Amino acid sequence: MKTGRPQKEYVASPLDFVGDHPALDFINTLRMIGTELTDMWQSDEDVARWIVRNGLRDTLPSTTWPDGVLLRKARNLREIARKTVQARKAAKTFPLHELNSFLEHSVSHCVLSAKSRITLHIERVYRQNTVEQYLAPVAESVAELLSHTDFDLIRHCEGGQCVLWFYDRTKAHRRRWCSPQFCGNRAKVAAFRARARQQ
Repeated sequence: MKTGRPQKEYVASPLDFVGDHPALDFINTLRMIGTELTDMWQSDEDVARWIVRNGLRDTLPSTTWPDGVLLRKARNLREIARKTVQARKAAKTFPLHELNSFLEHSVSHCVLSAKSRITLHIERVYRQNTVEQYLAPVAESVAELLSHTDFDLIRHCEGGQCVLWFYDRTKAHRRRWCSPQFCGNRAKVAAFRARARQQ
């Protein structure tokens, strides 16, 4: 399937957080726009802003890498994440070495700080000397999803050509769509039209 490019600079979308887990939102940065599979990232800056906006890091990179390296490695990690989630959902075996090659670069430590005289806060601080280190919180999020999540609740949107994934945290666990405003609404409209044709 051909991967398209957004026509203009990417603007945050309600679809950015439909995964209800950072690893799924990461995978969902490749999505259908119209009838074309479209990569929401077109630059290193797109990737870095996404990482900060999704709370996986507090700041943009403090190190400068060759142009395009962060984009290329993030896309590579995203493809690894997509394949492993699909395989895990289908109860198939998948190679762990690709994800582990990202995880082995993670260098972090905890910092304890006082928010007030009685409130303490612990935060994990990651190094970011290399692109792999900058992507470490993303890789850890993928590993956490694969190892600690009930995969019966990891679902693929039922909307036509939709490629988005989500973690069904609803009380009844009957979520079917990436978003009721998008694929859910399209399905309702299609069902209404089908009923109208039958009358």
